[in-house]
Amino acid sequence: MSKTIYERRVQTESISEQKIDTSIFKKRGKSKTFHGFLIQKIKEARNQGNKEMVFLLHEIYKKYRDFNIDFFNPRRWRGKSGVSFIEKPEVVISIRHRKIEPYEEPEEVRMELLRTDINRLIWVVSTLNQGQYLKTSEIAEKYYDRGWKLVFSDRKAHIYLVEMLNYIEYRKVIEYSRSGRIKMLTPTLQGGNPS
Repeated sequence: MSKTIYERRVQTESISEQKIDTSIFKKRGKSKTFHGFLIQKIKEARNQGNKEMVFLLHEIYKKYRDFNIDFFNPRRWRGKSGVSFIEKPEVVISIRHRKIEPYEEPEEVRMELLRTDINRLIWVVSTLNQGQYLKTSEIAEKYYDRGWKLVFSDRKAHIYLVEMLNYIEYRKVIEYSRSGRIKMLTPTLQGGNPS
């Protein structure tokens, strides 16, 4: 019986020929995402002196980053929605266009604002008005009769308040900056509570 020995040539790569992006070591590695997990493991391998693992993980990191950019970065909606209002005797209908999911087409969103609520908000702003800017939190606390944190955490109440503020700004009753500052433009209203 004779044994046949096969010789096979193995192609090897030299680690010294490969280059690694050193900016990766400046990034924070957190295990909350796969991206962060890879960065963390690359740093650990470097600290242990394991060059082969550093290059392997770096290649995986580059492939993952390219894959993530190519396939999972949805086209963002760059346009601003704007708002339009339909005024009726009892209600004002606010119309906006919003995307629920990043990959969907914008949908029309309508919200009905009661005239009594709008009038009450104007009354609240006018009673707090001292000629300077007011905070949205002060107005919300007085309008809803509860603390700002409770109003802000109640999504429905907060959005309703913001839509009413947008409407009375549209009517040029107030100046409303999105940083939460409001100033009355018309003279202070006289009279009692409209509610």
